[in-house]
Formats: sequence, C-alpha cells, structure tokens
Amino acid sequence: MSQLAYALENQPEIQQQPVLLCQQQDLVPYSGVAARFAEHAIALFYLPGKEVELYGVSHIDPASGAPVMAHGLLGESKGAFYIAAPLHKQQYQLSDGQCLSDSTLKLQVFNVQLQHGQVWLLPPME
Repeated sequence: MSQLAYALENQPEIQQQPVLLCQQQDLVPYSGVAARFAEHAIALFYLPGKEVELYGVSHIDPASGAPVMAHGLLGESKGAFYIAAPLHKQQYQLSDGQCLSDSTLKLQVFNVQLQHGQVWLLPPME
C-alpha cells in the first residue's frame, strides 16, 4: 500500500465540488497519510471510533517548510488530538491547526470527510 494518495481530479484552483482523495483502506488508523490535491499537500489522520474520525491539515511543516507532517507523532491531551512535527517537535492541534507552543505557527486545516469508504475533500477550499 502506498503512503501517498493522489487526487486525480482535474479541478480548478478554487474547489467548488467535493474531490475524492483516496479510499478508507489507504488510511492507517491512528497515524498519518499524505495526499495531494492541486498544489495542496494534505496530511490525513484517521482516528477510528472517535467523535471526529478524520482530520486533514497541511502536510507542510510551518517551522521548516518540509513536507513531513503526515509522519509526525499523534498525541492526545484532555480529549484533544495534536500532531508533533517530526523535525522540531512543535505540537499542532488537529482541530484548528494552531501550534501549542508558538502562536505564530499554524497549519492550514482542510475540510475532509469519510463517506462510504471514501475520503473526500469538501469545499470551501482556498
């Protein structure tokens, strides 16, 4: 199984319709998988059985500019999930992308949804 899923749709830059990113079977429970749509690299985190099962944030580490966020360590504190960047270990909330230790750093958050075994990127997309 590939760790990189690609959205094959040829869509305009501003997304107006949902885009199929990958299949549920491409996801790794409690871990990250990288996906791509147009110029956006997206880190998908699948948390089966949780209130929110799927999160999508930028795969690009804001501190280093490296495409590594899907490889970060997943953590939980007080019911909120975060990802620790692999290079410099900053922790980013999956819900809003905010860095917990540096308010100037933030991951872009993507509206993703798991429907009928498929992972969809939903509008709006900026």
